[in-house]
Amino acid sequence: MTLTEAAFWTKRFGVIAIAGGIVFIIIVLVVTLRPRNQLPPKYLTANFACTENKEEFLEKAKIEIPSLPLASGSEMVFEISTDTGKIDSFQRVVNVYRFNNPTQSINSIGDAKALANKMGFDPDKIVKNGTKSYIWNDSTTGRTLEVQAKNLNFTLKTSTEAMRKATMDSFVPTEQEARTLAASALRSLGRYTSDYSSGAVRTTYIRIGADGSFTRAGSASEAHLIKVDFTRLKSLVTIPSNIVGANDMIKTLTKRLAIQPTQTTQLINDQRVQIYTFDTPVALPRTQDSNVTVYVGVETNTTDVLPNIYEIDYTYWPVDVEACGTYELVSPQYALEMVQSGKGSLVYLYEKDGDYISEYQPKSVKKFIVNKEIFVVYYENYTEMDYMVPVYLISGEAIFTNDTKGEFEFYYPAINYDVIQNKIELPEPVVETKSTSLF
Repeated sequence: MTLTEAAFWTKRFGVIAIAGGIVFIIIVLVVTLRPRNQLPPKYLTANFACTENKEEFLEKAKIEIPSLPLASGSEMVFEISTDTGKIDSFQRVVNVYRFNNPTQSINSIGDAKALANKMGFDPDKIVKNGTKSYIWNDSTTGRTLEVQAKNLNFTLKTSTEAMRKATMDSFVPTEQEARTLAASALRSLGRYTSDYSSGAVRTTYIRIGADGSFTRAGSASEAHLIKVDFTRLKSLVTIPSNIVGANDMIKTLTKRLAIQPTQTTQLINDQRVQIYTFDTPVALPRTQDSNVTVYVGVETNTTDVLPNIYEIDYTYWPVDVEACGTYELVSPQYALEMVQSGKGSLVYLYEKDGDYISEYQPKSVKKFIVNKEIFVVYYENYTEMDYMVPVYLISGEAIFTNDTKGEFEFYYPAINYDVIQNKIELPEPVVETKSTSLF
């Protein structure tokens, strides 16, 4: 080989080596720099899958949240005082659920009688409230029961006279005892559903006024009853462990949502798969309320049936376990701007440790200090709805015009209704080929 040929081939191999090196570097960069925390397609791009067309969803899923009034002289001045000093970003695509609203059973009256019998009423002493509900009265215990014909939701009440006679000179159970008694009562009635039994339970001391009104008691020694509120959770995002990149997705969401996921297992294609669920509370138009509430007190001697239970407010809206679709949210910053402009819904405003049981009294606010992170909760009403949708909860400290302090909470609908589309078919996430069996 001549020197000229050697030089030629040296240059040729050099060019090939450089080109190969560039290709190698590109491959390395693609592999190492590509996002490893990407979520499943439905949480990156909303699938709008709860309805086939957007018009139906907009008609049935838009919500109007009632707002508490402010007293005259109030100002919509907001100060951001979170740990970061700013409004943090949030997961922009989350689940939406369909309520599984029941239709009236042909044996509605029989089911209502069976429920009444479990609470110690004579099932045959029934009074029909038209086609709407069934009512029982027991003069011996002072109790009244009304059961809704359509869905068997019910309200158990005890007369003021009977409650005051039984509870006035007695001590209430402990809070833990009250929780146990309330749960046991619901369980005996077949009304302790899994979504509520796994949710949080709140207790509040109650004092009964001479007129029968309830107010918040400051301590157990002042209380006649304990109000036990059962709440439930619903999943914002669910990640199965058998999809590619699941671990990175879970880490990303844990940081972004500031929520630790719950873990369950499901049998998928004959494999046990770990399911990571990022839950958030389900809340009502007044955040201190619950649709399932039991009032517990000292054991009465007028009945052997639920002797510690004086009242039950039971309104259960069954909701599908799986989300019907995913939808895009407006940003938390936008939600705050809407609240500042007066378009949010004030749902809680009381003095710190105030009496949030009594009827709300409008207050004059000088400034709202947002000192808690804005986050998403699901919304349900006291009445039937078609869809369970997310709302932003904006909360913190209120400075009243007399310079006393309180606590506030605002809602703003979280779904970006301006970008709703018809149902979209998205690709399924890639599943790991290796076994995910836990055993």
